[in-house]
Amino acid sequence: MSRSREFAADTRWGWCCPRCESDVSVCKDPRSETFRWECPDESCPAVGFGFTSRRRARIALREYRERYQGIYR
Repeated sequence: MSRSREFAADTRWGWCCPRCESDVSVCKDPRSETFRWECPDESCPAVGFGFTSRRRARIALREYRERYQGIYR
C-alpha cells in the first residue's frame, strides 16, 4: 500500500496549518471546480489550490506539513 493511500481515509491527519498550527479545512472552489485549502489566520500565507479532489488536497496538506517541519527541526 502506498504511503498516500495509507493516510487517505484517516481524517485525523493534515488538518493543521503547516506554518502556524491553525485548523485548516479543505473546500471546493466554485469558480474553478477544484479543491483548495487555506489557513484561516490572515497573518499566515499558507495556501494550496488547484487539486482535482478533496483527497489530493488533504494529501498535499500533509506533505507540505511534513516538508515544512523537516526544514525547521
